[in-house]
Amino acid sequence: YSLRNLLRSLAIENSEGQGRIRPDAPRIPGRVRLTNSTSRTIMNRIMSEREPTSLEYALLGLLHQQPQSGYDLRKIFATTAIGNYSSSPGAIYPALKRLEQREFIGGVIDDTKSLRPKKIFRPTAIGSEIFRRWLLQEISTDDVGRRFDELMLRFAFHHVIEDSGASRHFLLELARRVEAYVKELETQLLLFPETAPIEPRLALEAGIAQYRAAARWARKALAYFKEDT
Repeated sequence: YSLRNLLRSLAIENSEGQGRIRPDAPRIPGRVRLTNSTSRTIMNRIMSEREPTSLEYALLGLLHQQPQSGYDLRKIFATTAIGNYSSSPGAIYPALKRLEQREFIGGVIDDTKSLRPKKIFRPTAIGSEIFRRWLLQEISTDDVGRRFDELMLRFAFHHVIEDSGASRHFLLELARRVEAYVKELETQLLLFPETAPIEPRLALEAGIAQYRAAARWARKALAYFKEDT
């Protein structure tokens, strides 16, 4: 029973968030919304499969900004900092193929502007739902300690939601989680025996300094987003 069949039961109405996202989480403007039953059925299936990689989420984010071809996307990864989320330029096309096979994106051949037709990709309704849930899921300590780069990728695409409250919530939660993690690392630092080599201690101090800077940045960035009244 394919996702395409499930998507035939789509309706333009609101659905409650499933998973680790806020109940009042905003929607991505201009996207078809799933009914409660359809959303639950699709999400149960998808969550039983492999979660998209950081590269696949990055591609979904770029396609939410505008429909693009694989060549266009590859140029973006080759010339901007988002290329850090791809192991190599050759990884883009296989990732697009995986997203299309899972029906998170759809591709249409465009031969109107060039002698060489190219396939233009855009997110599907389920792709938008998966992307929204990824953007809005709560931040965990494990995210801070092991997936900080992915947290920054999530924040970079928060603008597609067009809800400053969501961005503010993300920054507040990020600052709190990072500050709590810094305290954990500081405790570990105190437990270092005096006879231990200095290099591991210095490496840990460097990590603590980086996380402190991240927390300061998050608090400072809050000034760009007005508090809800």
